[in-house]
Amino acid sequence: MSYLELPIPNRSEHLWRYTPWSKVHPTQVDVMPEINSANVYFNGDLVDAKTNGAEISKTDISRAFLVESNSYIHNITIDDSNANSEIKVISDGEMNSCNLHFEVKNSGSIRVRLSGESKWFGISITGNLHGNVNLSFAIVNDLSENTTILRCEDWDIARDSTLEYGELSIGGGRIKSDIRTYLKGTNSTLMQNIAVNCRDSRIDDHHIEIHHLSGHSNSSLTVKSACADKGHAIGTGLLIIEENCDKSDAGQVFKNLLLSEKARAEAIPELEVLSDDVSAAHGAASSSVDPEQIHYMMSRGFSRDDAQTEIVEGFLISSFAKTKNDYAKEFLIEALSTNQNEWE
Repeated sequence: MSYLELPIPNRSEHLWRYTPWSKVHPTQVDVMPEINSANVYFNGDLVDAKTNGAEISKTDISRAFLVESNSYIHNITIDDSNANSEIKVISDGEMNSCNLHFEVKNSGSIRVRLSGESKWFGISITGNLHGNVNLSFAIVNDLSENTTILRCEDWDIARDSTLEYGELSIGGGRIKSDIRTYLKGTNSTLMQNIAVNCRDSRIDDHHIEIHHLSGHSNSSLTVKSACADKGHAIGTGLLIIEENCDKSDAGQVFKNLLLSEKARAEAIPELEVLSDDVSAAHGAASSSVDPEQIHYMMSRGFSRDDAQTEIVEGFLISSFAKTKNDYAKEFLIEALSTNQNEWE
């Protein structure tokens, strides 16, 4: 079934509750436009795209659209020759997209930066972690504030492998992200940490699914969002532990910091636990900046705006406190620190 044969998703669906499909489609929902590939650089070299042989989902409209509208894919293999890798995706056309696939055969780190001035940008990322590897993946969305972004990710983690995932989302005007991870082997592990900066009228909608498909698998998810002005952050998390997945351990936490009366944040963690002998927990909380913190910092010479900026930066940086890989951690914190003046 092709994109144009798929039904337009209803807003009663968990995935599309806050962002209707019509808001992230680049033209009209009954049109399949041709979208040019963004430029992808791997360790400084332009990566050639190949015809995409990926199987198109028969039920998922976002993934079907991204693959059909751009039939090329950038395949990147991580092995012992490129343990620390840097990828730059630059999108400067009216409508650009790219499909990235990572084949992870050895332990390593990947840093990805999305940038450019496109009106619309779409990205599909798929990753396959082979057995007994550790991957630290860090991604920074630094696209133009006028860009609408559609993003899908699918990660498979094999036996005895770990994905340490960090994301900083600071770019784009409206963002729809759908990130799914599948823990497929014994002792497979996901540690996922996401920081979201919503200012002006930015709308950032993250849907995150974690599927435990094997026993003795582990996952943790932390999402922290700071919202100023009319910014709106949405976080929906779906944690599924399938049958026969005993001894699995999973948790997810959403925390929101609201900086104005018109800022909004939704956090909706959900659990589906079909095994008995597991540990599963979730939580969500929203709060405003503590006036006593502001007062204390002002007594130490900070202006009110500078004090708030420091508090917000500290709140978002704490998302990456447990990130073990220095190559990835420094990348995320540096990008956030560079962006801190936007809070003034």
